[in-house]
Amino acid sequence: MNVTGRTKPHFPVTESSVPDHCVTRLAFRVRFFETDLMGIVHHATYLTYVEAGRVEYLRRRGADYRALMDRGFHMPVVEARLSYRRTARFDDELIVATRLGALTRVTVRFDYEVFRGDELIVQGHTLLACVDATHKPRRIPSDVADLLRAAELSQNSPAAVKP
Repeated sequence: MNVTGRTKPHFPVTESSVPDHCVTRLAFRVRFFETDLMGIVHHATYLTYVEAGRVEYLRRRGADYRALMDRGFHMPVVEARLSYRRTARFDDELIVATRLGALTRVTVRFDYEVFRGDELIVQGHTLLACVDATHKPRRIPSDVADLLRAAELSQNSPAAVKP
């Protein structure tokens, strides 16, 4: 608590202070249409893979993005970076590991690693900014920040928490 008696938000969360439970893994198979003429997953497809990982990260913590929008907040991607280490091909089983990388008053960074088995295929991050309906930066609501730092809900937990 601070001198006003209110609980101080836990900002910023840096890479070194991110709890171990702030990771979600999503498995899927490469579909044929995601490959190029060489039979390799097209480089732009990985952005959809990491987006699916990010959405799953939020879903497993009970996030309801529509409820956040109803409150007048949006979280657009303002930066994306991917480094390609290996190729993936049709029908490969991949795992996207999504981890909370950093959390500030206005931004959240998600870090990603895409694996085929134990082999690292792609790694990178996205940076999202909290904005209002007019696209002006806004502080991430404290309940949303808490949700971002939370562990995955167990299967016996309520299915949704309204941010």
